Amino acid sequence: MQRTVDELIDVPHRHLVLTIAEELREVFFGNRSLLKVMMDCATKTALEVLQSQKSEAIPGILAVVHTFGRDLKFNPHVHLLMTEGGLRGGQWEPIPFLPYALLRKKWQYHLLTEVKGRWAKSREDSRFIDRLFKENGEGFYVNGESQMTSSRYAARYIGRYIARPALAEHKITGYDGQGVTFWYESHEEKRRVYRRLEAREFIERLIDHIPLKGFKMVRHYGLYARRSKGIALEILSKCGNFLQKSFAFLSSPAKVLGWRQRLMQTFGQDPLRCPRCGEEMELWRIWHPRYGDLFDLGRDSPGVELFDEQNSANGKTQGFLEGSRWASQLSLFPV
Repeated sequence: MQRTVDELIDVPHRHLVLTIAEELREVFFGNRSLLKVMMDCATKTALEVLQSQKSEAIPGILAVVHTFGRDLKFNPHVHLLMTEGGLRGGQWEPIPFLPYALLRKKWQYHLLTEVKGRWAKSREDSRFIDRLFKENGEGFYVNGESQMTSSRYAARYIGRYIARPALAEHKITGYDGQGVTFWYESHEEKRRVYRRLEAREFIERLIDHIPLKGFKMVRHYGLYARRSKGIALEILSKCGNFLQKSFAFLSSPAKVLGWRQRLMQTFGQDPLRCPRCGEEMELWRIWHPRYGDLFDLGRDSPGVELFDEQNSANGKTQGFLEGSRWASQLSLFPV
């Protein structure tokens, strides 16, 4: 996820959410390979609508597919993060406002056409798809109100969707031995809704959202596609300062930060630096109030006994854990 957000171009982005008809969800539930078709059709839709506005600019598009709704039901939809601009003839061209009425109709057309060609095996299947065309005259719903003026904000925003689970743990409020209670924010009722499911059904719903082995839930298109980076690099060498700054990630590979660097970047403090003496600490114990010691350096680290014996021979009777640089202890919960 960190590598993905680090590769965002430093320009404004727009977040689009493309949904499908409720009757179509069962088709995708039984044919998970169609989820890739959803992502391709969503991107094709965005590019065609862009071209309809007489723009030939190539944007960067990041597609994320989700199969879950807020109530854990199977509800596949696509999140698109698209740059509000693109490359055209070596120049950066702003993208005009996208007409959502056209987005909806083209999204419906491309998706239903592809599903009909790949899934429909009988006359009944074809009639089912034709009926969805007729019953959704305005197309499938598309939400595109979220606009992000900087890549940093866009990275934080889309990062939530890339790593988002079907249900956050903090939304689970109870388990009575028979059922699980959780809550979600209802769009329709505009309030928090609590739901209780039998434990078996709860687990089944979570399992329904596990992707097929090897399936990519995040895909890159346009300027973000791997095959496009070489072309973008060639253009970059001939551009001005604006593009060189915006496309800096192309000329230098994204640096993957470790957990320590990420904490320092987020909170501005080094988690391994002692706030009292300033010495660098090392982790020696992880403690949990229910399970006790999950990790103890004196117990779990190889070679500790020999190191401790050497310290004892030098007169350090309490062993090496006494030193300030070994005084880091992690408690998972406040004592």
